[in-house]
Amino acid sequence: MNKTITLSAAPTGMQPGGYVPVAFADRTEAATPSATIEAVAAGNGWRITLSWACASPVRHTANETDRFPDACAVLAPVAPDSPWITMGEPGKAVEGFLWKADREQPLHIRAEGLGSAQRAAPPEGTRVTADWRDGHWQVVFEIPAWSALAAQRQLAVAVWAGAAQERAGLKSVSPGWLPLG
Repeated sequence: MNKTITLSAAPTGMQPGGYVPVAFADRTEAATPSATIEAVAAGNGWRITLSWACASPVRHTANETDRFPDACAVLAPVAPDSPWITMGEPGKAVEGFLWKADREQPLHIRAEGLGSAQRAAPPEGTRVTADWRDGHWQVVFEIPAWSALAAQRQLAVAVWAGAAQERAGLKSVSPGWLPLG
């Protein structure tokens, strides 16, 4: 797969808790309107490249509680009918990998619904490289094995623009599961 996709703002009304749905009710436009994704099988694993325009990168946020780093994630459904927009649901998980500009290593994530994301160290051999140049981020995930992606052959993506104060459920997302072909 190698394609440019249109991203949309994750719906704030479905975010858990009471603050985000009220404070960000007017956030209906994606801060990152599009991204390019390339997913290639590499041996038993995967090489996934995600790139998007970003005029003002945010890499470091230490000791600044009102700043958020740029980030992106790639997700795959564990079950064929795991919903992407809610990050799965009980018994129908999603899993993936999260890169944040202020971390050297990616995180492995797994969720069964909004607010249920669990983060852990990635499997050994997982690498991520990120480069911001000429107003664009390019993030390359090298994943030695990913059984959910191999089985379901679908991906979803999320991008967080730190300069737009995006974090948690405030993000730009793919229009649904993207088939690998």
